[in-house]
Amino acid sequence: MSNRPVLAISDDQVERYHADGAIMLPGLFDMEWVERLRRATDRVIDPEYAYTQSQDGFSRSRNMWMHDEDFRAFVFESPAAAIAQRMMRVGQVRFYFDHLFVKEPGTQLRTPWHQDMPYWPVSGGQVTSIWLALDAVTRESSGLVYVRGSHLEGKAYKPVTFTEGKTAQESECTDDMPDYDANPAEFDFQCWDMQPGDCLVHDSYVVHGAAGNSSSDQRRRALSTRWAEPGVVFDPRPGQDGLLSQAKLKPGDKLSGADYPVVPA
Repeated sequence: MSNRPVLAISDDQVERYHADGAIMLPGLFDMEWVERLRRATDRVIDPEYAYTQSQDGFSRSRNMWMHDEDFRAFVFESPAAAIAQRMMRVGQVRFYFDHLFVKEPGTQLRTPWHQDMPYWPVSGGQVTSIWLALDAVTRESSGLVYVRGSHLEGKAYKPVTFTEGKTAQESECTDDMPDYDANPAEFDFQCWDMQPGDCLVHDSYVVHGAAGNSSSDQRRRALSTRWAEPGVVFDPRPGQDGLLSQAKLKPGDKLSGADYPVVPA
């Protein structure tokens, strides 16, 4: 299995990522990685697996790399670090965490409009996500939809819960998420059909969401890995994800140590 992207990333693709906040990069991961992660995913989303949350056909798990050899191998041996470094235009990247999303056929739960950063106890630099498709993905099967350029608005919107879509009670963010569904013609949306091995790369402030999986026979398995540039610091604030707050770090400390390793690209 290769640790280099199957295809080269062009300067134009990097420019479009920074301008739009998200881009689909086709065919960067070979099928050996896809097949290995499919097997690992099916093992991890077993109902008896301690780290997985499941509701109505939507399963999620995080930090698999800390206790599963296949997900750990992906962090250190796949092309992901090289992709993150290239897209952020930095000389080094630290791994932040991994996040697995599985929507079974017929799953009605949608992923609400959100930005990633308001959920996370970090600040001070770029954090990018690489969302790797393990199945063919369409809008019908819950492909991610992005609001083009929304990362450039300079706003951090109040985070909402994924299961209920309600605004989090505690947050330093003051702006409510706009109602993108009420007047969709007013916004510029991006959504791509994808094949296994394609990946999305998106900025931590770009607004995105997804419908349920209305397909009758198509699973939607995806692994999202999060990558930080060297200047990112630990910055816990009210309403953020406690599972990602590490007691080993003090506010203002740069991400460091075994929990946030530098991964050579």
